[in-house]
Order: sequence, then C-alpha cells, then structure tokens
Amino acid sequence: MDSKEKCRLRHYFYGTTYLAVLMCCLRNQPRSRHEKHLFTNLSALAYSFDDLVDAFGRDDDPGVLWQNNPEAFGLVADQRGLATHLLHNIYVALPGERLGQFRAYMHLVFNVETAGRQEFGIFLPAKASTKEGGYWDIGILKKIMAEKGGNSVLLFRSVLSHPLSEKEEKALYQFGCLIQFCDDIFDLWHDRQAGTVTLTSFISERGEIELLVKIFEEQVAATNLALRNTDYACVQVETALHAVHYLVSISRVCLRHYLDLKHKYGTLPLDDRTAIVVDMALWANRFRAVRYLLRPVQ
Repeated sequence: MDSKEKCRLRHYFYGTTYLAVLMCCLRNQPRSRHEKHLFTNLSALAYSFDDLVDAFGRDDDPGVLWQNNPEAFGLVADQRGLATHLLHNIYVALPGERLGQFRAYMHLVFNVETAGRQEFGIFLPAKASTKEGGYWDIGILKKIMAEKGGNSVLLFRSVLSHPLSEKEEKALYQFGCLIQFCDDIFDLWHDRQAGTVTLTSFISERGEIELLVKIFEEQVAATNLALRNTDYACVQVETALHAVHYLVSISRVCLRHYLDLKHKYGTLPLDDRTAIVVDMALWANRFRAVRYLLRPVQ
C-alpha cells in the first residue's frame, strides 16, 4: 500500500472501530484479538472495494451483471489482486459456521453497490434526479441508503463471534441506515461534485432542508427504538445509545448549518465549497456539538 492507501485505510479503520464500540457496548464484551484481525482486514477490504467501484464503475459494461460474484468483479477490476487477497484473508480466518452469514451480507452490500451504479444510474448528474416525473424519488433513495448502510454494518457484525438474534439484526440494520444518512449529510458537496445522487443531495437540490431534518430525526427515533427492543440488558443498550448519540449530535451540527445557510441565502449555495462543507475541527462547531451531546437521549 502506498501512503494514500494507508491514509484511506486509517480513515476506514477509525470508522469501523466506532462500529465495534457500539457492538461491544451491546454485548458488554471487548473484541478478541481474532475479531480485531477480522475487522482490520474487512476495513481494508471496504476501502479497497469502494475505490474499485468508483474507478471501475464509470467504464464498466452495463450489460455485465456482477450480482453475487464479488470474486469475479475483483479479478476484472483489480489487477493487483489486493481486494481478492483481503477477502481471502477473511475467508481463511472465519469459522465455517459463520462463513455463510458473512457471504450473505457481503453479497447484499456488493449487489447494491454495483447494481446501484449500473441499474440505478447513480453516476448520472444530480440535476437529472430533479426533473419532474423523473426516476428518482425519496422512497427509492431511502431504500438504497438503508440497504447500503444497514447491510454494511451487518457485514461487520457477522465477523463477531457471539450469535446474532433477529432483534439485534433489525436494530443494527436501522443503525447502519442512520450511519449512511450521517455520512451523506456531511458529504453533500462531495457527492454533488461526483454526480452521486443520495437522499440528502436529492432533497437539498429542492431546497427542502426542513424535510431532510424531519426524515433524519425519524431515522434517529427508529434506530433508538430498535436498539431498545433488543434482548440486551438495559444498561448495555443505553450505553450503546450514547455512542449513537455522539454521531447524531455532530450530524445535527451539519444540518443546523444547512438550515442557517438556507435562511441566509434563501436557498443552499450548493456549489460553494467554503460555505457548504462543515469543518468539525473549528471550535465553534465543536461547541455546537457539545450542546447537542448534553441533550438527553430520547
């Protein structure tokens, strides 16, 4: 890996460590050395695969269907074989009884990523989605967001050793949808520059930031409810919810910024990077996040 790839891996590693914190809060047990090994390899695979899809997806033959076949995609898209190597590491390290569940979630993530670009046309310019009577609508984009985020979180959960109940599966799916939502909120400017249509960019193009806030808060409530419906002890669930609250708080800072911009300009200055991008390194934004953090978890 070169320095740029190591930086990308570090970014994904920190993100997936946050996932591990929440999952370990729920079960009240830290990761074993073996689980950390699997998480690290899966983090590297996630960044490698995302970069492959971004680079390869634009030139890919739309007539080729990669459904349920990430190995074939890796052989064609990755001449170095890095993604295939990382995937093989996980296959070797996972016990046989958990391999089937891992493959199932991996295929769900892989299919929504590749089909999302081939069938749904995510690389079309964002303005194409705002055309009256066009293909995009809020329901479709919410579904894509949920499938991508929910199944990605469950993919990482599948490498942990303790059994996954149906209630926990539903809760982590909602949590994954929320994480994807938060990511899309912060990546609004970058997604528009890349021509990627997300629920956030679609609603922002229409200037309906209040609607975006409403849908976000509904997803927060759905996630909290689903986590509280699991069979884990109350103290473990509430500890996990405080980990969720951290992510929600910084996302609320970003949404508040978008609302302020709309009130100031009458619409969002979507092409102005300086205005749109929220820098959480600024102390003003950190203090805003702290104020949200101090609010009770609903």
